[in-house]
Amino acid sequence: MSGHNMVTWRDFEGVDGFGQASQQDFADLRKALVAGSAVNAPAAFTPGDGFALRVESLENTVKSTTFRMEHIKLLKAIAKIPAFNTVEEYNRVTSYGALSQGAFVAEGALPEETDATYERVIAAIKFMGTTRRVSHVMSLVKPAHGNVIAQETVAGTMYLLRQIEKALFVADSTVDAIEFDGLERLIRAGAPATHVIDLRGAAINEDNLVDSALTISNAPAFGMATDLHLNPTAHADLAKSFFPKARYDLMQKPDGQVGLSISGFMSPSGTVRFNSNVFLDDGGAAPTAAVGDADKRPQTPTLSAAPSSAAPPAGLTSLWAAGTGAHDAGAYVWQVTANSRFGASVPVRVPATGTFTTVATQSTSFGVTPAGGPQPASYSVYRTTRGGTSTARFVFRVANAAGAGATTIRDDNTFLPGTTRAFMIQQDRTNLALSQLAPMIRVPLATIDPSIRWMQLQYLTMKLYTPAHNTIIQNVGRSSGFVGTP
Repeated sequence: MSGHNMVTWRDFEGVDGFGQASQQDFADLRKALVAGSAVNAPAAFTPGDGFALRVESLENTVKSTTFRMEHIKLLKAIAKIPAFNTVEEYNRVTSYGALSQGAFVAEGALPEETDATYERVIAAIKFMGTTRRVSHVMSLVKPAHGNVIAQETVAGTMYLLRQIEKALFVADSTVDAIEFDGLERLIRAGAPATHVIDLRGAAINEDNLVDSALTISNAPAFGMATDLHLNPTAHADLAKSFFPKARYDLMQKPDGQVGLSISGFMSPSGTVRFNSNVFLDDGGAAPTAAVGDADKRPQTPTLSAAPSSAAPPAGLTSLWAAGTGAHDAGAYVWQVTANSRFGASVPVRVPATGTFTTVATQSTSFGVTPAGGPQPASYSVYRTTRGGTSTARFVFRVANAAGAGATTIRDDNTFLPGTTRAFMIQQDRTNLALSQLAPMIRVPLATIDPSIRWMQLQYLTMKLYTPAHNTIIQNVGRSSGFVGTP
């Protein structure tokens, strides 16, 4: 190009074909080679077809149509510490002494003995990885975008980063033993029930943020919230809630721009940063096709017990409210997939035909049994909204504790389809860390065919030292009401 940053006619100076043409010129053109705009070679070449002589024009950079490093939030921020065994242990103080005992004493009296309470916690290192392969021939040809093995190594790294980022929130060893425990499992297991704030499908608002921060900072937690990780649409809904309160002076805005960017809020205990995390999604719709190697993944489970209603087990409560909302007692359809590290099956429909009507004060239960072949490690449960006509979306996972036998799945409407979770945490080294047995490594594999194969591996686990310094805001819906995908 001639010193400018746009293509103009000047770039074509001296090239014939842009001026006047005579009738003879057109006749000659009909005999000339035609370049055309075909992408692939025609089935049969015709006289005058110049496709074989045309040099294809391919940009020298590959374009990414998936996530980028900017989308990885918690993994980049969390403290990383080395691990030196496959079982990591750490101690924590849970109490400095019984608060019910008074510290005042009479003159010359012996104070009562008050001891601190210590707790040892175990975190097992878990293993994540991906196998990549490039044919030997592919490594020899001249590629369009640089070294093919390097490109595939980068792709493998990005794949693992995404898997780790999501696992930091939702991985659960009680559902699948090969997983470490993510934030949700660790908070639920270690913090009081008040550290789970249930919005029941409503959009997140200022009150929720203040309540969550106070739950962390007040006694007996004594924490300090620093970060909120939430779905981008939940973040957008929160920003929209401030629009009616805002006034814009267009004279002070660059280029007359209006809008509101909310990067955090001032809580009663300090500033809390907002982190829009695309991996905090609603889990998606029930799959329509199986995923993974058909010889290794589980097959579609069978419905072993039709849905029924009964009083919930002792200590548990049914949340099938008796109203007329999208998630209240009424007619529903479930779908259940069988899952393992090799993939997931096509779902089984529950009930087999029609819908099942839930009861406001009772639990809904049904049974599924693995098909023959590879056994599942867990089941993913999807549910429609009230009426049973909407697309079933993810609600929860359960372990396959029965092996080849029937697993009973109970749905108390604790989790709502089409909603997301948000996590308010104390994002510092005193609260949480990621222990790594080694940096991410690349291990070459033996040559058993004309290809180059390797593994990319990561050995790690999450440690949450102070569970009460965090909260979960669950069942976060949309500001316009329940409308499906967050």
